[in-house]
Amino acid sequence: MKETTHIEIFGLRGIPEIKEGDDIAGIFIEALHANNISLRDGDAIVFASKIISKSEGRIVSLSTVNPSEEAFRLAERIGGENRKDPRIVQIIIDESREIVRTGNGHIIVETKHGFICANAGIDESNVPEGYVILLPEDPQRSADVLRAEIERRINRKIAVLIADSHGRAFRDGVVGICIGVSGISPLLDRRGDADRFGRIARVTKVAVADEICAAANLVMGELSEGIP
Repeated sequence: MKETTHIEIFGLRGIPEIKEGDDIAGIFIEALHANNISLRDGDAIVFASKIISKSEGRIVSLSTVNPSEEAFRLAERIGGENRKDPRIVQIIIDESREIVRTGNGHIIVETKHGFICANAGIDESNVPEGYVILLPEDPQRSADVLRAEIERRINRKIAVLIADSHGRAFRDGVVGICIGVSGISPLLDRRGDADRFGRIARVTKVAVADEICAAANLVMGELSEGIP
C-alpha cells in the first residue's frame, strides 16, 4: 500500500445557482478554469448532493403535496420543538422503505437507496421558501455519468464522489458521507496486512470514500458558502 502523508483540498468558487437540466460537467470545468486549477490523473472530485439533485429536478413544491392520514398521525406523534409539516412527513414516507424510529422532531428512516438517516435526506436549506430538495434518485448512476462526461472532456482519469451530510447515532452534529462514487473503490481492504507489532488485520476495511467526502465537507460547508 502506498503511504499518504498529505492531501490537498481545493474549493471552487463561482458556481452559479443550479437549475434542472444544467450541465454539471460543463459548469465544473468552467469553474476549474476560473479558479486556475488543473486536474491530474488520479484526482478525486467531490460534488454536493444538492447540486446533483437540483440538476435532476429533485425539488418538490409543498403546495403540490396532499398529506395522507398516516402523515398527519406521524407528524402529531413525533412532536418536539421541531414538529414537522405533515406535507414534509408525506414526502419522507414516499422516499423511504421503512420508518426506523421517531421522536422529538426526528424521523429516522431507511431510504429507497438503503441509507439509514434522518428525514430520508430531505432538506429545506438552499431552496426557495415552500420547497424541499430530495436526494438524487440514483446517486451511483449520477456519479458514473458525471465521471464519464468529465473524463471525456478533459482527457484525465479522475474519481467522482457525491457527498451528503448525515447525522450519527448517539452523537451530535452532521458529517459528510459518500452516497455515490465512481472511479475508485469506496473501501480499502486492509485484511491480511500487518500492524507495527506484526499482528494481522482480520476485519479492517477503511471507508475511503466517506473519509474523502468528510474532508471535502470542511471546505464545502453546509449553508451559504457556495462551494458545492
